[in-house]
Amino acid sequence: MGAKPCPICKLNASIEQPYNVLAYEIECERCGRFGISDILLLVLGQGQGDLSPADRSLLPYLSAHTKQATTQGVIVMLDTDNWREYARTHTRTPVSQKVRKLLELLADRSTYPGEVAKISAEVDYPLLDAKSVEEFKYFFEHLGEFEYIEEVQLSHPEAAKGLLGCVVTVEGWKRLEPPAGGGIPGRCFIAMSFDASLNEAYQLGIHAAVRDCGFDPIRIDLEQHNEKICDKILAEIRMAQFIVADFTRQRAGVYFEAGFAMGLGRPVVWTCHEDELEKTHFDTRQYNHVKWSNPQDLRVKLADRIRATISG
Repeated sequence: MGAKPCPICKLNASIEQPYNVLAYEIECERCGRFGISDILLLVLGQGQGDLSPADRSLLPYLSAHTKQATTQGVIVMLDTDNWREYARTHTRTPVSQKVRKLLELLADRSTYPGEVAKISAEVDYPLLDAKSVEEFKYFFEHLGEFEYIEEVQLSHPEAAKGLLGCVVTVEGWKRLEPPAGGGIPGRCFIAMSFDASLNEAYQLGIHAAVRDCGFDPIRIDLEQHNEKICDKILAEIRMAQFIVADFTRQRAGVYFEAGFAMGLGRPVVWTCHEDELEKTHFDTRQYNHVKWSNPQDLRVKLADRIRATISG
């Protein structure tokens, strides 16, 4: 199909249909990379005026879900049954988390302290769970007022593209440091197998449950790191308030990450599909795993366990 308006945000996007599959692959600068069923593409693409006001209000948060999944190496498949639920998990993000997300994003775009970070309000606002460019700019100005960043004037060509430039200040870098002896409140690291068969377990189960409880899930796809425990993963575990470790598929990396978190004193919430619980290692089987049968079951049980054991 080539370049056509993105069905979610209407920016120009690449839309391709894999051979003999009733679904499409979308590549959008604002919404990231995602799959969409032919029926949902028809519903969203042929005039969102047919959507109810409640459904239209969810679309910016659907952009947040697909864009953030893309940055974590996950390709979400949207259909008429799941898209609303995916979007709703991003509607309750506290303002404090949105501000921190923006500061972290700016820091990630600096290869060293003092380097100018460049960001686009137009295409990056979904990364904060923001609903609009205006909300993004509000938080950007807030960071400046609190002297966490210093805005920098970019060249005319860059400014014409809508880019904003800034330098994260020393106070900003200090603000990003975890509290002494503990992780960042509200941050949850996800350790699990990234086999494609578990995509729905993550999206509709773990991700949704963590969001339901008001926490921010962080997942790093090991496929981007050649199946090695890299510095980025260890750094994220250090910054997490707690971790969720799912042992379905019995990946050695999950055992390592759970053990590393426990060594740091971070709470670990243990989960496993009911068919594989007996396969878990003897040394960890003693822990009270959330035993689940399907993504919806996982969502409910995991949310209950988080609320019971992790302080918000």
